[in-house]
Amino acid sequence: MKTLKIILRGFRKNSRLNLLNILSMAIGLAVAIIVLGHVYQEFTYDSQYENSSRVYRVLTQNDKNELSGAATYGPLAQSLKSDFPGIEDATRTSFYWGYLALTEGDKMFNENRTIFADPNFFSLFSFPLEKGDAANCLSSPNSIVLSGSAARKYFGEKDPVGEQIKIGKDRLFTVQGVFTDFPKNSNFRGDILLPLESISKLTQVWIEPSWNYPSDIHTFILTENQIDEEAISTKISDYLTTHVTENPEKLVLQPLKKLHTEMQTGWESVPQANRSYLYLLAIVALIILSMSAVNFLLLHIGTASQRAINTGVKKVCGASKSIIFGDQIREILSYISISVAISLILVYLYNSILTVRFSFLPAVKEFDFTLVLFLTGVIFVFAIITSIIPAVIISGQKTVRIFKADQQSLHKQPKMVNVLIVGQFTISVVLLAVTTLFYKQVHFLEKHSPGFAREELITIPLNMSVDDGLNGNKFDAFAQELKKLQGIKNATLAFSSPSDVQTSADGFRCDGMPEGETVSMQWNSVYYDYFETLGVKMVEGRGFNRDFKNDLVDYDTQRKCAYVINQKAADEMGVDNPIGKTLYAYQEGTIVGIVENFNFKSLHSEITPMCFNMNPFYYNEIIVRMNPGVPALPDQIKTVWEKFVPEYPFEYSFVNDQLNQMYESESNLTASLNVFAGIGILIACMGLLALSILAMQKRTKEIGIRKVNGAKVSEILSMLNKDFIKWVVLAFVIATPIAYYAMSKWLENFAYKTTLSWWIFALAGLLALGIALLTVSWQSWRAATRNPVEALRYE
Repeated sequence: MKTLKIILRGFRKNSRLNLLNILSMAIGLAVAIIVLGHVYQEFTYDSQYENSSRVYRVLTQNDKNELSGAATYGPLAQSLKSDFPGIEDATRTSFYWGYLALTEGDKMFNENRTIFADPNFFSLFSFPLEKGDAANCLSSPNSIVLSGSAARKYFGEKDPVGEQIKIGKDRLFTVQGVFTDFPKNSNFRGDILLPLESISKLTQVWIEPSWNYPSDIHTFILTENQIDEEAISTKISDYLTTHVTENPEKLVLQPLKKLHTEMQTGWESVPQANRSYLYLLAIVALIILSMSAVNFLLLHIGTASQRAINTGVKKVCGASKSIIFGDQIREILSYISISVAISLILVYLYNSILTVRFSFLPAVKEFDFTLVLFLTGVIFVFAIITSIIPAVIISGQKTVRIFKADQQSLHKQPKMVNVLIVGQFTISVVLLAVTTLFYKQVHFLEKHSPGFAREELITIPLNMSVDDGLNGNKFDAFAQELKKLQGIKNATLAFSSPSDVQTSADGFRCDGMPEGETVSMQWNSVYYDYFETLGVKMVEGRGFNRDFKNDLVDYDTQRKCAYVINQKAADEMGVDNPIGKTLYAYQEGTIVGIVENFNFKSLHSEITPMCFNMNPFYYNEIIVRMNPGVPALPDQIKTVWEKFVPEYPFEYSFVNDQLNQMYESESNLTASLNVFAGIGILIACMGLLALSILAMQKRTKEIGIRKVNGAKVSEILSMLNKDFIKWVVLAFVIATPIAYYAMSKWLENFAYKTTLSWWIFALAGLLALGIALLTVSWQSWRAATRNPVEALRYE
């Protein structure tokens, strides 16, 4: 009780400074808990399941040790399980990003994240089921397993097991189980699970049963408990050489928990995280925490210096160094405890309110024991550092020196203050400059023209199988009906939206290329009027035309077709006048046109070779070009849709929105950094304000004497402020090259980027200077306008 009274008395003596200190510490701790918790969860996806540490995905690697991807051979899973005793089980999955139309009664929905899997999917991954048997729920070719959310969406509170759902036009599937929704920190997304053997009946994906070529499936293995990852990786590395005769690749194992942050392969169930962005967020959080710690250290030592006489008296009266140290530790830990309590309240409010309202903010999605232990460790280390150092310094002062007047003045110890000001405002200037550039780059990405009419295009999921509805002979009539609507310019079909074409293949060659040379290309199956709909011009030759029947892939004869290539493909092939020459790809065909280059992927990468053909087996999207100034057009399109295919659900999305979503990670990072930069500057200002209060208290007598001798208020303001402002200017000088280097490195991630303008640094410096002036000037004004008689009496 006595100790508590002493602590409260010390708090009241400098209540403003102590309150600033506690709040600064609480904000720093809250930021650290939130951001480090978020980063930790990003690096530990799917670590909460029983088998997580023993599950690996099989990847392929070419002879140049470059990652080829996650597509594997159909027989690989069972073959690995049979040939390697260390592999307990293996399964195959396909993450289907196309659209399936599901109907139950009068409820119709498009599902575009369906997982097709082998029967042992749930048992291998140890994903929990709410209803059904994990070993048998996918054993029937007409079985379907729903997530808890999907079960409620289709069936309400009714038990869905045994009920039927229609997929497409007339295929019925029986619900055999309900699984717990995949958590947010999982590599798996989707509400629908279907047997892998049904994939070719519902989609264009074909699982090749032989070793002739890979299929669009991911292979996962479950190893035995005592098997070493490196040992099993070495064993299976050259496994394909025994089954594949032409250019067998190496096999590489990727731990399940690293899918989210390592080896990006495309066609993932969940978009993978950018590790550099996670590291950047973690660094910013640690910087903010360090700023809070430095504030606390210096301010506590500064306030303690005002009570140095008390410490000296205790020592004279026989108090040992250990007693003084214990008193200081108790006082400091009491402040830290209050800060921790406030920080936990801030974390709760942030996670439950702010992250719901502002989706770009990083969030701690689910707390578990390991995460709580990790965050507790962070808080413990912080508490130890910020309590031991000032306690040692204060308890170690010699009694004689304590009573010297110059030891009681923070004004006589400028190095400590100056380092704080320079360090914190260097960080502030860097954060301001970096966040300004990030915003400038994201704005550039969102407004950059990809080479087609991004503002005028919408895409509609073609959620029906080949030769059914609009994915057959009804489309031309549908397109003609759309064109009757005022504002509709054109309509076509394609494998994917022009915003993001993920397909790729190796081994393309053309007549006229040197023997043995090939070109890697992206490919897209499109329909008539595709280039006209996108607003892309032909450089040479022609586009696909109904007057040329051989343009379409002919499945009845030799599967030949016509090709249109982009200018980049023509340049890389190096063939003079490629029009009329044969392109050897999946379907052999004649090149009939060259189209100008346009960006069909994000601006992180350069435009790559692309070829287009007309293969009706691979249409997934309807692309409509319309006048963006007519807001009612989507509703009118829906009316036409329901006239042709009322049994299928209608959805649409703007291509412009799709393009902006491609830079969602950069946009979210920019918005998050803006928030955390503001918090960092706030903490720097809190430290600066507290230091200015201390400095004014120490110079009260000096200010009074100056005023008695005729000093003007403006002169005193200038004297008090210049000591702080010159260090902010020095911080700007130090921060500029640091910010320039950091921003230059970040811009290297983009093939298309904005410029590093001089005004970014000038703006950051002016903002930092203005913030520092506003912070210090109020306290300086109060000190400068104070009655000198009161000031001298105070001393």
